[in-house]
Amino acid sequence: MAARVGGGIDVPSANTGRYNLRMSDDGVIQQLTRALERFDWAEAQKICDGLIVEQNSATAPFPEPSAKTILTLLRRKRQFHLMGLVADAFVRGGLTTPPVLRQYAQALIDEGNLVASQMVLQTIIADDKTPGDEIAEAKGLLGRIFKQLYVNAKDPANPRQRENLSRAIAYYYAVYQTKPERFLWHGINTVALLARAQRDSAPMQGYPEYRGIALHIQDILAGTPSIRYWDRATAVEAAVALGDTDAAFDHALEYARDKEADAFEIGSLLRQLTEVWQLSPDVEPGNTLLPILKAAMLKREGGTIKVAAHTLANESNSADASSKRLERVFGTDRYQPLGWLKTGLKRCEAIGAVETVTGKRIGTGFLVKASDFFPDRDQSELLFLTNAHVISPVDQPFPGAIPAEAAQVVFEAMNKRYDVADIVWSSSPFDLDASFLSLDGIENHSELCPLTPAPEAFDLSKKPRVYVIGYPLGGPLSISLQDSHWIDIADPFLHYRTPTEPGSSGSPVFDDQYWTVIGLHHAGEKDPRFKRDESDEANEAIAITAIQQRTRAGSAAANT
Repeated sequence: MAARVGGGIDVPSANTGRYNLRMSDDGVIQQLTRALERFDWAEAQKICDGLIVEQNSATAPFPEPSAKTILTLLRRKRQFHLMGLVADAFVRGGLTTPPVLRQYAQALIDEGNLVASQMVLQTIIADDKTPGDEIAEAKGLLGRIFKQLYVNAKDPANPRQRENLSRAIAYYYAVYQTKPERFLWHGINTVALLARAQRDSAPMQGYPEYRGIALHIQDILAGTPSIRYWDRATAVEAAVALGDTDAAFDHALEYARDKEADAFEIGSLLRQLTEVWQLSPDVEPGNTLLPILKAAMLKREGGTIKVAAHTLANESNSADASSKRLERVFGTDRYQPLGWLKTGLKRCEAIGAVETVTGKRIGTGFLVKASDFFPDRDQSELLFLTNAHVISPVDQPFPGAIPAEAAQVVFEAMNKRYDVADIVWSSSPFDLDASFLSLDGIENHSELCPLTPAPEAFDLSKKPRVYVIGYPLGGPLSISLQDSHWIDIADPFLHYRTPTEPGSSGSPVFDDQYWTVIGLHHAGEKDPRFKRDESDEANEAIAITAIQQRTRAGSAAANT
């Protein structure tokens, strides 16, 4: 009998020497797929660690079909480090087939191990049993190695680097020539590198003019009944080569929308456009193509943006340059136009980290218009809203909370810091868990988090998204975009899956239409009362309307 270990793999017994990879709900491939789809990198690491441990004690090679699937899953989410470790374990265990060795080389390349990857690829090519398609793929990756060496060096006048460029083109073009309609990605790399050689005043002899190859590729694609995502990326580059910005834009939109194009595919095109074509976010066509692909990468990689003051202005300016062109509607579940992302970045300016006077970050909060909650206060006044379990009144202390006089607020995106003056209003952590604070000198702060326009009614069956901006783990200002669907609304609480960490307490929760504040994040919950499909885990916010109703009722009572 084989002993069960880890994530659903049977360790081979001495009698059979064979694996039985159980393709059920608890099988390793299903577990890894779920972990990667949820961007649960820690769980993916755990699964891969289990695979590696089992390989170390295996008496027979891992089955090739399952190995290829596992490596492909890791590659498509750009988990190259894990991919390399797992592939290394497979190879050490005796699985040395060309597809596995090629995936191993791919991981090494993307980890920057170019010499080691070259040796692996040469092994594939030298084996007279290697199928022709695998040899073509291996030669393409050799082209990628020499291309990367040239790009990384940034020294086109260096004879050694020109030789790297020449070898890269030779590998790509030799494969493309054998069957252009089959090896388009080799052809488009030839185009990109010939164009780069021309820009770098390092012309290559013995090749057609690069625009002619690009036109040939376009003709092949035009005759293809159904263009798959990998050919769509080729179409983007061909359009760039021919100076057809409109076609490049349209193809990039389709590419970014295609659910089959994962992080690896999006990242590969983004790298090619920036490193080889040298597109800039400041000028056409880069200022329309690059934001599309960057937004798509955020979605495929888990959607956390680190925001710093020195980058916010640059992103905002880039958005101004191209937002008109990007304002299109793409469907129900989509990446967003750049103007939408620009709005989210502007919200960052009103979101502060709550620190102790010694500089320890303990939570998050955000600026709101005082009169939205207290109608009798000045229309221009700003208040800072956070959790009562972050800052609580002296006469109502809460374990772990600090008093107002011990707190200060740092707005990273604006590079501003304010002392807390006093607590204007507070509700116990066991009630609405909210504290409104006045900040010294806040009058000159230009941004706030709005409560309008109100989002449309939420249809939970469509799993609308919500977004949280804060300072998780006391780190930099971050935006959580992924795994963010609604789970339940139980007045006054909102339940959702948007990733948060300790330090996110007091973060604003935004709707997915207008970046309007709809909730004050305060906790992660594990409660079977929540209505959900997959898990009983959720994050929880206090509905901003519930806080607003309470504060307005108090103001009305005070005036009677």
